[in-house]
Amino acid sequence: MNNQEIEVKMEIKDEAQIENIRGLLQENKEQSWQRIDMKAIYYDTEDNFYQKHKIAYRVRQENDCFVATYKSGKVNTQGVFERVEINKKVTNLNADISVFADVDEVWNLIKETKDKKFMPIVITDFVRECMEINWLNSRVEIALDLGFVQGNKRKSPICEVEIELKSGRIEDLLSLKNELSEKFSLELSTVSKYKKGLILAEQI
Repeated sequence: MNNQEIEVKMEIKDEAQIENIRGLLQENKEQSWQRIDMKAIYYDTEDNFYQKHKIAYRVRQENDCFVATYKSGKVNTQGVFERVEINKKVTNLNADISVFADVDEVWNLIKETKDKKFMPIVITDFVRECMEINWLNSRVEIALDLGFVQGNKRKSPICEVEIELKSGRIEDLLSLKNELSEKFSLELSTVSKYKKGLILAEQI
């Protein structure tokens, strides 16, 4: 979707519901669950350049692969995250923003930080179980994320469902969100993992 990420997040308040959610989705015979072990480090400069510009810069290990990600955007009143997301394969978890040098709209904003010292601000460590399904007239990815987010030395659990629109209509995404929310008493979340880490680190 041209580097645009459109998704909703919902908190699982009752962990006993996790198996029920898995069970419902496993009725879908098109796909099987994919398991991904994810560990990410979100970086910023000492003068908080990225926070000031409402950018998330992370490097994440996804099983045996490493991916650097630039994200910027917003969440609307319906709890839909609409963000620019640009991913680049890298070889380790270290900060190196030069991987975005070929993306003009990103590089023109962040190139002034290429010689600055980067600090790890937030860490996430979780297991993602995900699958893509057809829902109404759209294609969506459903992910169950279980683990923790850390800001400074403080940790908080991650126990959430993410639904990302791969192709189709936002209305269909919201329809699936409503269905899962009602069936499993999920709570809409408008706070990203990164922002949760910043709150833990008392940076916002």
